[in-house]
Amino acid sequence: MSVGRANLIALFWLPIAALLALGPFLLRWGAEPLAAAIPPPSRLPLVLALLLASVLLHELVHLAGFLLAGAPRGTVHLGFNRRTLTPFACCGEPVTARGYRATALLPAIVLGLGPALAATAGGWGALGLWSWAMLAVAGGDVAAVWAIRRVPASALVQDHPARVGCRILQG
Repeated sequence: MSVGRANLIALFWLPIAALLALGPFLLRWGAEPLAAAIPPPSRLPLVLALLLASVLLHELVHLAGFLLAGAPRGTVHLGFNRRTLTPFACCGEPVTARGYRATALLPAIVLGLGPALAATAGGWGALGLWSWAMLAVAGGDVAAVWAIRRVPASALVQDHPARVGCRILQG
């Protein structure tokens, strides 16, 4: 799918991500720890640096996912899209649709849902906000998985070189 369509789907994902990351936290701790964790404007450069580093970490988790899905080490790499100013992870070899889905959702689970559970357990507002941001960043990944939801798990798919998602090679 096009980047524009993936971004549109990602917009619909934002409230779902908020509900997943912050809903249980709010029920357990209320809004006060979240409000207290919002940094003052003077910390904006630090927050932006943390978010940029987190987006890079998100892509590194995708790389690990491709390797776990069986992609050969030399076929997986990081890149940077100058037009959209975003890093990306890609794989030059086919993987199963099951492996692709797991790879796509791995950052949402590891960087979003896992920290959200920890934040809710510990009452850590800053971690709760960060987990929501990491789930929000995973919106394009959710869109890619949604696009191949009917593809059999054993089908071979390959990362698309220019669009969001993958090509179905064998179904």
